[in-house]
Amino acid sequence: MTALILIAHGSKKSSSNNEFLLMVEDIKEKSNYNFTKAAFLEIASPSIELVASNLIEEGVKEINFYPFFLNSGKHVLIDIPNIINDLKIKHESIDFKLLTHFGKSEKIKDLIVKDINTNLESSK
Repeated sequence: MTALILIAHGSKKSSSNNEFLLMVEDIKEKSNYNFTKAAFLEIASPSIELVASNLIEEGVKEINFYPFFLNSGKHVLIDIPNIINDLKIKHESIDFKLLTHFGKSEKIKDLIVKDINTNLESSK
């Protein structure tokens, strides 16, 4: 069984966290993974470690992590990889893979241009 964990930063504002959780629920409907879950790096819960541990208890053998971050800052380059490395040490039989973060998607540029042009057209 395979799983996908989408990771957001986490916010003190529950409305921001809920927005992410709802988005992940929508993604889950279209995902090809056996499990698609949301996790937060800090401030909010559930944590990455908790979600991964729960999935492993469910029998998942492969977990992919998708950082929902625009830029490759400290969280994407250091914090999340460190958490995954710790998980690899604790769970040697599980295949963990860090996917490229959201901001690296080539489709984002197209989406932004489409949104900008739509807004321009609607303001005329």
